[in-house]
Amino acid sequence: MKKNITLCTALLVLSCASAARAQVSPYAGLWVGTASLTTVNEVSIPFDADNKEVAPDPLRPTPTGSRADVRLLVHVDAAGRASLLKDVAVVNRNASGNTSATIAEIAAAGSDEFSVALVTDPALYTEYPMQRATRYTSVVFDFGDAQATRVLDALVDKVATHAADVVKGKANSAVDTEAKRNQVAEDIVNTVKGWPAPADNVAVSFQAFLDDLKSQNALPVIAAGVVGTWMTKANALRDASAFGDARAAGMVAAIQGAGNVADAWNAASEFADTDNEVARLLASKVAGDALRAAARHASENPGATVPQLKALPLSVDFITAAFNTKKWANDDTRATGAVDAMFEAIALAAAQGHGEGAFGAEIFEDAYKAGLDALRGALAKFPGNRNGPGSDYTAFVNSAAFAEAREKAARAAALAVLDKRAAEPLTYALTALSDAKAAAENALRSAYIMAARAKQNELPLAGVFGLGQGDPRFMLDVAKNDALGASGLTGTILLPANYATNPFRHRRHPDHSVGYDVTRNIIFDFDAAEEPGLIPSVTRGVSAVSGIYREEFLGLHKPLGPGQDVGLRAEGRFELNRVSEISALNGK
Repeated sequence: MKKNITLCTALLVLSCASAARAQVSPYAGLWVGTASLTTVNEVSIPFDADNKEVAPDPLRPTPTGSRADVRLLVHVDAAGRASLLKDVAVVNRNASGNTSATIAEIAAAGSDEFSVALVTDPALYTEYPMQRATRYTSVVFDFGDAQATRVLDALVDKVATHAADVVKGKANSAVDTEAKRNQVAEDIVNTVKGWPAPADNVAVSFQAFLDDLKSQNALPVIAAGVVGTWMTKANALRDASAFGDARAAGMVAAIQGAGNVADAWNAASEFADTDNEVARLLASKVAGDALRAAARHASENPGATVPQLKALPLSVDFITAAFNTKKWANDDTRATGAVDAMFEAIALAAAQGHGEGAFGAEIFEDAYKAGLDALRGALAKFPGNRNGPGSDYTAFVNSAAFAEAREKAARAAALAVLDKRAAEPLTYALTALSDAKAAAENALRSAYIMAARAKQNELPLAGVFGLGQGDPRFMLDVAKNDALGASGLTGTILLPANYATNPFRHRRHPDHSVGYDVTRNIIFDFDAAEEPGLIPSVTRGVSAVSGIYREEFLGLHKPLGPGQDVGLRAEGRFELNRVSEISALNGK
């Protein structure tokens, strides 16, 4: 149906939230594909004809005799933020619960994006009907949450340093018998136990910051530009956590840059929404049911008003759910504002269709599309918080193993240095700190194993997903003294030494019970929209993207290069195909 939209109508549409709509990424959805790795840097050093070593350039991967294929799963949200996935289940929320139904039968129960959810968190499976769902997975990725291990590392460093300093400061007469040494060790343990409670449970400390912010009504002050005191508090919160939890600082900056108090509340609420309630709601079945019902009613009833659309039973369910997301502040209008924008857009599109004498099916289609665009615009404006600690991390810092870690580490570290001093009184101080750390780490072996089980379901990627982002050249094609340009997307996977899938661990080999920390640096560099000499494909950038995939492994081999800072590097061509346009993960 062709329309002649007047300037006034266009301005009304803009007032309904098209400012956010303009930010919707054209790449939103789930992308699945493969990277074929065909080049690697050489780690062996061959000899030339004169029997002299010829070290290859570790920065320039060279062609391999065969290729290695890597399965890639990338999700892009409405705001254009990309995440690497290790697996995702495609679940139909309209399924009847018949587990014997075929995929085709499940798909027939509903086919729009509100009928289907992309689920990356296995803990959420029980929220959806039982069914035989489609599942995409990549066995080459496993995202260990290294934050839990870092907390133990920080604890070991602090405790070991204290134990070594105390022992080195004692006079010989204070440690010349076993009984005296045991007493010194207990004194060290009691001191460590008396330290202030650590800020490792960042879920608790961040919530305390949120409560403080709200109780002092600080948002108007910060929005007006007075941020000194609150940024100091936020930075202290960041510095107190072992991995630098910067959410509070980001929140203060977002409030300051909001422009007005209403937007400041929404900006703050985006950080406070640690469970992504709003993003999950706007992609939920409740939202889809309300959208369809309102679009149907507006298409069948000329002159239907926004209040009438909101009074529909399914609309009431959506509105109620939107109000229930106001868990941190009543001034949080992210969900309720999206609801209003959706109904206004539906009413406007339907009224215009009726005025032009369109058929009911055409009016429904346009009204549905207008409401959907409004919801997508809200998802782009409030895409959800992905910077908080994972549930596994929070469970670990609340565990009994972590609660007793300080005492166990302190006792082991103190006794190790005291025993070494008794055996080697003249030289023990040279290795006191390393001995204390080794003993503390060994005492916390079970805690490290538990911490290493912490995992992430998605790996947030930095940069921009899309055509022309990055430098899609193989390193061999780059001039010798030149370098690649800025990268398109980047991400880092950290696998702690004790992680279950660490490649150095072998359960039945006593010498391989603990591995080495492994770091994987990943880069996606995308091809341009048009390749020289090639006819542009109509699918390029719409349903398919391609480019160069790069990965560097640190920890699998001794570092390479003159500075000993280069890992094992591999490159290859990748191609991703969009299999879904759903822009939010784990929709309710």
